[in-house]
Amino acid sequence: MRTATLDSFDTSSVHSVNVGDVVTLRSGGARMTVTYVGCSGRDDEGVLCQWFDEHGELRQERFDHHQLQREPRSIPAGSVKLRAFTPLVQTR
Repeated sequence: MRTATLDSFDTSSVHSVNVGDVVTLRSGGARMTVTYVGCSGRDDEGVLCQWFDEHGELRQERFDHHQLQREPRSIPAGSVKLRAFTPLVQTR
């Protein structure tokens, strides 16, 4: 008698990202946050991501899940770049 088993490590039919994950495009680009993951077989299939561009503007776009790769949520301290701000000087 044959029995069917479910391989818990087979994720080929499951999206590789979830809402709240941090992702980048496989081709490179900004770190983005996943805000929506569409259902398979529907017109709204895809992954909706949001990020801030280099001007601080909020951007949003839909991508195919195979275009994205997951990234760690935290950023290593060595990769953080701080901008120096100059204080405003009032002249009278």
